[in-house]
Amino acid sequence: MNKASLKDKLWVATFIVAVASDVLSGVIRYYTSTMGMAPAAYLPKVLMLGWVLYVLLTRPKATHALIALYLLTQTFLSLSHGVEPAAVGFWLWSVTPLLFALTASRETLALMNRRSAFLGLLTLAALCGIGILANSMLKLPWVGASVSVGGHNVTMATSSYVGVASRLSGFGRDSASVALMAGLLTTWLLMHIRSKALQFVLLALAGATIYATTNKTAPVSLAIVVIVHMLFSTRGIKRACLWASGFPIVLPIVAFFAASAFNLASRGYVTLSSFQDRMINTWPLLIEGLMKHERIWFGLGPGAFGSAASYYESPFGFNVAYADNTVLYAIACFGFVGALVLVVYLVRLMLNSASNDRAAWSVLLYLVFSAASTDICESIGCLLFLGLAISYLRQPALMARPVAPWYPQAPSRGYGFNGFAPQSNEHWLQASRANQQVAALEASRHTFGRHSS
Repeated sequence: MNKASLKDKLWVATFIVAVASDVLSGVIRYYTSTMGMAPAAYLPKVLMLGWVLYVLLTRPKATHALIALYLLTQTFLSLSHGVEPAAVGFWLWSVTPLLFALTASRETLALMNRRSAFLGLLTLAALCGIGILANSMLKLPWVGASVSVGGHNVTMATSSYVGVASRLSGFGRDSASVALMAGLLTTWLLMHIRSKALQFVLLALAGATIYATTNKTAPVSLAIVVIVHMLFSTRGIKRACLWASGFPIVLPIVAFFAASAFNLASRGYVTLSSFQDRMINTWPLLIEGLMKHERIWFGLGPGAFGSAASYYESPFGFNVAYADNTVLYAIACFGFVGALVLVVYLVRLMLNSASNDRAAWSVLLYLVFSAASTDICESIGCLLFLGLAISYLRQPALMARPVAPWYPQAPSRGYGFNGFAPQSNEHWLQASRANQQVAALEASRHTFGRHSS
């Protein structure tokens, strides 16, 4: 088996460090600010940006030029609307984790299935739970605090409530991001654990952690992943992803027409108050604002919507800070045309993908459902895992399930042979090549035998 290169190991290490920067965002921001080094909290993003630039310079492709040309065109659009150039740069900075994850090679994807990466992500999942537990008993110093970075006031960790219940952020930046990361990490780990007992323990702890955050999106998405995982094969998860891809599209459209036809504001729901707010305010008003200002077709442009609009003055007279729906987020940034291109690309990728990596399909299913009521583009961890899942799906079938001499029986359902963490995909690649060589040798022997007789 070929030994992993230092470059591949650095990619995996950077990925895990970047996930840690999201899971431990509040802690990192607090302690770097107390040491007078607040910008150091952005070091993982600097590393990812450096990697992206390195790939663009050393392995340029025609698709890179096309994407750059499209983004340049969209940039001119946003600048023509009065958006500050710094806001455009901030938007590009915010999507760096996705670009980094899309640079994953076949070798780095194989390393992500090794025990070291598994243990690193398991540690981060445990820190999610520990942070929520500590937040429920103690007043953490970074919750509600802020720090000045580059002339902008940046919140370390948000302190908010649902009724009288506090939304716990733990070691992270806010309850939503912590809940999403707990669900994502659980999804990934669940697919790499063969023991049913360990799976049950993992789900029980993750369920308690997510429940304490009061977030609704993460538990629903995780529950759907678990149900589909229990009932269907990998092909079934692929079909579930295809069907679920319509959910983030249909939901805001239904809300828009329902808000126009019915007085939803008169119906009060304490438990689902945030979802009700999306139904009657966020989604309908955003669609109405884009249509009224004639921005529905080509959008506002990069830097004009999302977190960038929170730090830079917006020239628009409606909500441009959040969409609470990833498809609407894409429409606000790139318009209906741009969002359609992104949706078609993802659907075609799912239809044409030959990958049978169960973890990648499950992560994608989780993110597709989360995208219905969350701006996953504003989460470092979500962008990293989305890019990782797409990278797996773009590869051919990595795990061919060969029966090689050193593997008396191939594992089922994509789990590791050792019953805990999976073997590297390189095992299967090497075994597949060995089987092909043996088959070719046998064929040549039969051919030689026939000619000699």
